[in-house]
Amino acid sequence: MKRTILIINLFLFFLQGLVLLGAAEFSEGRVKLVLHENTGRFSLYYLTDIKKERYQSLFVDKDPRTSFVSILVDDKSYRLGDSTAFRIKIQNENSRPAIVFQSPAIDVVQEFEFIRTGDASLANGVQMTIKLTNKGEKSVSAGLRFVLDTSLGENSTNHFTTDLQQISSELALTSKDKDAYWISKNESLGLMGSINASQSTRPDLVHFANWKRFNDASWKVSPSNGRNFNLLPYSIGDSAVAYYFDPASIPRGEVRSVSILLAVASDKGFETVGQSVTGDISQLLGTAAGTSPDELSLRTDLIMIGDVINRIDAVLNSKQAVSDEDLAALESILAKLKEKNAAR
Repeated sequence: MKRTILIINLFLFFLQGLVLLGAAEFSEGRVKLVLHENTGRFSLYYLTDIKKERYQSLFVDKDPRTSFVSILVDDKSYRLGDSTAFRIKIQNENSRPAIVFQSPAIDVVQEFEFIRTGDASLANGVQMTIKLTNKGEKSVSAGLRFVLDTSLGENSTNHFTTDLQQISSELALTSKDKDAYWISKNESLGLMGSINASQSTRPDLVHFANWKRFNDASWKVSPSNGRNFNLLPYSIGDSAVAYYFDPASIPRGEVRSVSILLAVASDKGFETVGQSVTGDISQLLGTAAGTSPDELSLRTDLIMIGDVINRIDAVLNSKQAVSDEDLAALESILAKLKEKNAAR
């Protein structure tokens, strides 16, 4: 039995290594984006500990293939990254990383731009724009589905919340619903996705359901509001969110484009969305003293102070004794801030 477990673990490790091959990383502000060329998928991370440069994934990243984009072209579905009809490449034009899927009849570009939401000083999310270009000789009918394998909220009663409601079971939101965004969060971090925001495209359907139901379907899953997030016997409490943009005609040579916003959860949602200040956090912290622009240095200090305040609030709310490790981390950050400001 032990030998079997060891073989399984080695096999899983090997598969994970294959997934990481061909990955391209892009960082800006507190966000790291990883594009996986061999699978046509992406991963997104948020810098939760500036001092240690520690990132946390915003959705499932052990196997990025569990989140995917699929298209429906003239009633035939293609899962991008899995379909042999498309060649995959990574590009980075005008500081906008993208996964490009190419076929003789249609090209799909999944492009990313770093953004700031709410009161964030540096990038805390991305705008994902997916463009379908009709290269054929006649018009085609094309729709798009984006399935995101969320994870942060799966240990909570409510796997998701929106600005209007809590979601503890399967739910489908149509274009008639007024919800503006959804959140999947744990005790320390939350992922927020747009539903109806000014810089995103309003989907025809946003469906919260068991991940395997989405994964097993070639296109839409029939909504069953109130159903739990289980699919027995193997998929227990495994939730996901799917965006649907219904098929629409794309004339010859024309482009259909849709945008989705993904960012760290904020009480203000996507009320304000701006471009990120150029530069990732490691560059800001690693620059020699006296050479950092004053504005970027100040922004970094404010982020660190905000992290200290959040940690203190968490300790006060928990009403538990502060661990020596947490206390040492707080003292280290405060000492670094004091040292930086004393040198100015």
